[in-house]
Amino acid sequence: MSDLRRPTVADLDALPPVAALTATPDLEDMNGHMNVRHHYTIHMDGIAAAFEDRAGLNQSWIDRTGESAFSVEHHLQFHSEVLIGDALSVHLRTLGRSDKAIHAMSILLDRTTGKVASTLEFVELYVDLTTRRPTPMPEELAKQFDDLLAEAEGLDWDLPRSHELGTSKRR
Repeated sequence: MSDLRRPTVADLDALPPVAALTATPDLEDMNGHMNVRHHYTIHMDGIAAAFEDRAGLNQSWIDRTGESAFSVEHHLQFHSEVLIGDALSVHLRTLGRSDKAIHAMSILLDRTTGKVASTLEFVELYVDLTTRRPTPMPEELAKQFDDLLAEAEGLDWDLPRSHELGTSKRR
């Protein structure tokens, strides 16, 4: 995948940050950098913020519809270490969706070094919480995810992806 153009800070800022933080001493491991488990937590918190704030898949939605999304696949890749004190931001790039699934990538940017620290590629299934089974997304929610997908369509950079993840429909 050496033919991929890696994103710069400016490239990633075309996708509005869904979270911003600093790597604090409590995130450090015995190797003097941010521990692996914190990468995962930061990604998951960023994804939750994006789904809640940007797509509208929040507690109010769940209470009103009885529907939500379940994680079914995750692929975490590390690209550059994060040192304590580094400024970080999380960006969401939606990669595709079907009527019942969302395929996206959370990108943890180390703003101090200007490098992508890690990526979490994932698939979420939209589910009916009564039956616990996948169900088609209502048009109102599908449009929100389509807007996120459109936001990422014109980008001229990419990051390595898992060959195993995805939805049946890609844009």
